[in-house]
Amino acid sequence: MFNSLETVFKHENIDLLFRTERYKGTIIAEANNRFSGYMERKDFSREWALSFPAGRYVITVYQRYSVFQEGKRVWRNEDYLNEVGHDSRYRSPSFVIILDCEMNSEIPSWDRPLCSNTVRNKENPLQAKTFSREPLINRIF
Repeated sequence: MFNSLETVFKHENIDLLFRTERYKGTIIAEANNRFSGYMERKDFSREWALSFPAGRYVITVYQRYSVFQEGKRVWRNEDYLNEVGHDSRYRSPSFVIILDCEMNSEIPSWDRPLCSNTVRNKENPLQAKTFSREPLINRIF
């Protein structure tokens, strides 16, 4: 039995990232710039990731850490776990910035830009830019 990408990952779910309310789960997944609802850590597993039909996409799992508005932190996840999941390709926690608007990243081999809410790595625009510690939003933009 497969999960449907369209049911789990919805473009309108990006608004969840910027809300300051607490949710039962603090982990959210992203595929093709569309986001799942909040889930708990126990809901994610290799089996969950493999329950989607084969295709050309990457599922990235994030744990929400902070929400910034106008350069000031307005919400912080008090339940944040500073650890990396078993199936992660990273060996230490990495931070990614997701914006409430899309930005274009130029992909040299494409005939169009990549539109994404995630700040992209300049050397490899298909990958999100990662930080080894909490990014200071005022220093980045």
